[in-house]
Amino acid sequence: MSSFRKGYLHSNANFDRSQDKFTKESLSAYSLGTSEEAAGCGSLAAAPICPCEEEKHQRMNLRPAPQVMYQRQAMAMLFLMDLYYEQQSRLLQLYEKDRKLYESKEQDENDDREDSLLMHCCLALTILSLIGNLIASILSGSLSILSTFVDSSMDLLCSAVMNVCLRLVGKADTFNYPRGRQRLEYVGILICAILMAFANVTMAMQAFNNVADESSKPEMTFVTTTIVAVQTVLKGLLSWICYRRGSPSSIVVAMDLRNDVVTRISAVVFAYIGDEYWRLADPIGAILLCSLIALSWFRHALEYIPHLVGKRAEQEQLSRILKIAIDHDPRIRCLDHVMVYHTGEKAFVELHVVMDEKLTLKVTHDVCHPLEKKLQRLEFVERAFVHCDYCCDGD
Repeated sequence: MSSFRKGYLHSNANFDRSQDKFTKESLSAYSLGTSEEAAGCGSLAAAPICPCEEEKHQRMNLRPAPQVMYQRQAMAMLFLMDLYYEQQSRLLQLYEKDRKLYESKEQDENDDREDSLLMHCCLALTILSLIGNLIASILSGSLSILSTFVDSSMDLLCSAVMNVCLRLVGKADTFNYPRGRQRLEYVGILICAILMAFANVTMAMQAFNNVADESSKPEMTFVTTTIVAVQTVLKGLLSWICYRRGSPSSIVVAMDLRNDVVTRISAVVFAYIGDEYWRLADPIGAILLCSLIALSWFRHALEYIPHLVGKRAEQEQLSRILKIAIDHDPRIRCLDHVMVYHTGEKAFVELHVVMDEKLTLKVTHDVCHPLEKKLQRLEFVERAFVHCDYCCDGD
């Protein structure tokens, strides 16, 4: 494992982009061939490039002129510079956020209370949507509307499964489960994905049968359209509120509500076309909606599998951990080893710090233990282990 030296990794929070010698102006001059220093081979801007000439070079499979190569290289460097500075700016914002997080003594309970209220509103709206979709399905006889009822019922069932899993996680027996049962939440997600895929595949098969015997004939009445329209508007409004809230849990709820809005609008459109113009549009719409929902949940489940099997954390998260460790205490001479990996939703951190071998056990403990607590306050860290060493040997 590579050694991370304190002086090498230290980031300046007041980074000034203007101090970088590779500025946009110099690269622009380089691309135009007007700067001998940038081009390194004299000015090449005597005449502009003729598009026909460049096309001729490409057609003849010849190497482009040096001026063309310089322009392409400069444009690529400009793009990479913009990407680099954008990443640096975001990273510095996260550093500032982390600093405020571990300097504060209390967690903001108001945020949790508002998120909980949004969750309860979403659950109540899901129950009302389930009843409304059932009534609309019976009145219309539309398979597209029926697919939204299946979606609402599976959403309610998945919410129940996740609530049971979260309750079991919160009431874990520390004797039998010393590190808790956090990964049970991922198991619940996989169960929900299987249930959702099974229900939608069954619904799609029924729609295929209706396409084969042409037995589908939906009747879109004013009452049916009103029921679906009202719940669509309510879900859209709640989704907008959740997006404005901006917390991680509210964003997840907003995305789910947004998908519900899209499926319900699509269901009404397919059912209306099947009633007025082409009767096969309704079962075909049901097949498309069920396939879309099943694929969405399948992709959602695949995203969590790498976390269950120990995928490493993102580079941005590693940078945040290194920044906190480096700035924690001047008695930390360097970082010998760092490993950040997932075994569930959150990550485990293994960090080896190097300190003076003449320091007492009390001093090293008073440095390392607060660092563990500080790292565990990050939103993506489940557990942090900080080990103190006296030499940098990569072990």
